[in-house]
Amino acid sequence: MPSPLETYRRFEQYLREGRYDRFAEVVDVEGYVENCVGMTGWTIGLDIAVANFSQGIARALTDLASEEQDVVETADSVVIRARMAGTHTGTFLGVEPTGKRVGFDAVDWYRMGSDGRIAWRFLLCDWNGVRLQLLGEQPDLPQTPTRVAVQARESS
Repeated sequence: MPSPLETYRRFEQYLREGRYDRFAEVVDVEGYVENCVGMTGWTIGLDIAVANFSQGIARALTDLASEEQDVVETADSVVIRARMAGTHTGTFLGVEPTGKRVGFDAVDWYRMGSDGRIAWRFLLCDWNGVRLQLLGEQPDLPQTPTRVAVQARESS
């Protein structure tokens, strides 16, 4: 049986390539549960998750790319911290297409079922940072580790 990381990487490959016909190899299609925090809430069924992705994020942020920053793997799960980027070509978060390239952080947690396929996903993205970029504003937050009390600065 492949490791959770290997299964995740195959899933991501199929997703990027639009090879939805191959998903059943790596995902429990019927029992799949997902939460794209702040975007979809909890959903059941891979068909629902793919519809949300293709009609939402994928339609609005074309040429979406992901760069793994950290990986934590256990016997039955994998967590990926990634830097995502895409070009804003469709309405997203209430903002009409701008053509801007936006980047954001994401944490993606997958759990495997007893058959080794993905059964559960919890995706957390910086949607506020994306929206600010689409509106032409940059979040006033450190992009590298910094000794700054951001919240204290804002309340002064």
